[in-house]
Amino acid sequence: MWTSTTNHAKKQLEQTLRIAQSVFIQVLASREAELFNSAEVLTADFGFKAAIGSQDAPTIDSALLNQSDRIDADLMILLAPDGLVLNSTTEDLSPAQSFPHQALIERTLLEGGASEIILLNGKLYQTILVAVDVPGAPTIAVIGFEMNRDLLERSKNITLLDTTVKASVGNQLVFSASSLNPLEQQNAIDLNEDVSWLQLSLFTQKGFISRSFLLNKYGEEVVEVVLFEDINSILGDFNQLQIKITLIAFLSVILSILVGAVFSKNLADPLKKLAAIANTISRGSYDKEIVVKSKTTEVKELAESFESMHNNVQEREKRIRYQARHDLLTDLQNRYRISELIDERFSQNHRFQAVGANILGFRGVNDVFGYGNGDLCLIEVAKRFKTLGGEAARLNGGEFIWLPKEPVSLSTLRDIQTELERPIHVDDVVMNIKISLAVLNCPQDCSDTESLLKRLNICLDEARQTRGRLAKYQQEFEARYTRRLSIISELKKALVENNGELSLAYQPKLDLEIGDISHVEALIRWHSSKLGFVPPDEFILIAEQAGLIGSVTDYVIRNTIFDAKRLQDNGLDICIAINLSAKDILNENLLSIINKYLVDIGVNAAQLSFEITESDLVSDPQKAVEVLQKFRDAKFTLAIDDFGTGYSSLAYLKSLPVSHLKIDKSFVLALDSNDSDQQIVKTIIDLAHNFDLGIIAEGVENQSALMMLKTWKCDYVQGYHVARPMPLDKLLPWCKENKDKNWFEI
Repeated sequence: MWTSTTNHAKKQLEQTLRIAQSVFIQVLASREAELFNSAEVLTADFGFKAAIGSQDAPTIDSALLNQSDRIDADLMILLAPDGLVLNSTTEDLSPAQSFPHQALIERTLLEGGASEIILLNGKLYQTILVAVDVPGAPTIAVIGFEMNRDLLERSKNITLLDTTVKASVGNQLVFSASSLNPLEQQNAIDLNEDVSWLQLSLFTQKGFISRSFLLNKYGEEVVEVVLFEDINSILGDFNQLQIKITLIAFLSVILSILVGAVFSKNLADPLKKLAAIANTISRGSYDKEIVVKSKTTEVKELAESFESMHNNVQEREKRIRYQARHDLLTDLQNRYRISELIDERFSQNHRFQAVGANILGFRGVNDVFGYGNGDLCLIEVAKRFKTLGGEAARLNGGEFIWLPKEPVSLSTLRDIQTELERPIHVDDVVMNIKISLAVLNCPQDCSDTESLLKRLNICLDEARQTRGRLAKYQQEFEARYTRRLSIISELKKALVENNGELSLAYQPKLDLEIGDISHVEALIRWHSSKLGFVPPDEFILIAEQAGLIGSVTDYVIRNTIFDAKRLQDNGLDICIAINLSAKDILNENLLSIINKYLVDIGVNAAQLSFEITESDLVSDPQKAVEVLQKFRDAKFTLAIDDFGTGYSSLAYLKSLPVSHLKIDKSFVLALDSNDSDQQIVKTIIDLAHNFDLGIIAEGVENQSALMMLKTWKCDYVQGYHVARPMPLDKLLPWCKENKDKNWFEI
């Protein structure tokens, strides 16, 4: 009740001040309307306009005085457009003086009128300015009421509250008027501050409580209004009520103590027993029987409730203990429980085998078949692990661990892998999964649970890259894993910081028809300050696995286009080929990014071409065809890289929107001495020509191979015999030096 009445008094006071604020603002609005009506009457008066036109000062003064007397205005001024006072009824601003608020005059001339609260010669006026339309003599009429103590006394009669108006320029007070004396204002409590209502209601010696609000801000002039409410008028009855509440509460407490003493003897003993039983249950002991004798019905019911709680808690704890140790989806053990079991085996010096399993591309299963079917996939794989015996657990996502009762051989594991990979049928959906397996023998390969899980993960990483997706832990795996982590970390750093470790090299392609260099291939190079030179074949694969290939491709494309611009500026018409990965092809935003770079840097699409590895295309042929067609529509030439190492069918090759095939260097390196390679290369060239495709041969190491390829009408060749990859600064002079070279001279 104390809180309720306190809040009520506070809300009543705030409401009173808000209403008074609204009334005060309405009073000013009414005065402004009166000023506006007076200004309309004055500016519409024909005689007044005629007097202005004829510059009849006495008539103008008379009109201003009459209008001032009619509405009891304190300010009547006529201004020239430049702010010069022409006529005035106040001593605060005499003729030939300048009106101090030039911005207000400009607003009036622009909009036809303006209203503002302004300071004038130390006084505060509520003013309205109206443009007087007199041909040949445009002027501005200023009409205003002084905001003084009389106004505040009239406002008090309406709001029943005392009021103070203050004006300041910057932080300096320059005007103040109030219906209270200075001492009363100083002792008032500011409601805008943090008010202690307990102190306010019982111990305050203040007479008023105040609330301020911003009335007007014009330039550096700030006008504030402070409203004052008599504290006693609000809080007098409230304080009496609070005293009564206090007495009632005190008497109620005394009565409660007396009544409680009567009942405590009959209730205390059985409740103490129930409390002791509750403490026993809280410690996890559920064996003690609950026996509490009492004549009180409520205590008996409470004892029965304790018994029910005892049984429910016991059952729930069993369920919680089970859930804490098992994966809720698959019902296999979870990481926490399997870690306990592994700890036990290590502590007892048992020899055992740990097998890790990972569903490859499990995220793709969720994306393609939906999360519901993805869960069913996990459940089915878990069932297959349960049939194997031993201990099995789901670690996370699509990762599992299995501890066989007895060690199993690699051949047995391959059979188990085949069983685990059986297609999963859910309604009309068939999910074909691939599972990688990793094997650790303990304690030979590790001596504690943490290292076991870590090395199992490392071994699974190796298994994913192994042809059979099955790997037995070896010590060198950890070194390779550590290097992969270092490569990922340092590559991220090189891409983000752009510290100069990454660079591009360009290998020229010889056009066998014209005998000149018209194309080059962009090859990324990485000289790490920490790792040294890292081969592209190594870090590109890791970048794809770590999700960094998009950033690497962006670096290559952006810098290649910059270098294409330099080639163009040096008068070299050379097309640069850029290699794209499978993930690049599936990036729907890549083409728009390339086009933006071309426009921003000022390079034509004809200066770029793209090479895509054949195996990447086979992974998703339909999607590859759609994306590559967009590249062709954008006027880019496309080539299939490493052709002959994949599994493309002729029908598939025919549907690809590519312009060139690039023969893998494995068929070209020994071309001059290997008859089989010669047959393969010649067949590929004939095949490409039958499909109206150009041919590029890489790996040309000698003049004999070059001449064979020219004879077979190969279009382009590249290799160390032509030139090694080189940075752009060396490519520019190399191209000029070899422009007239006879490449076919034996």
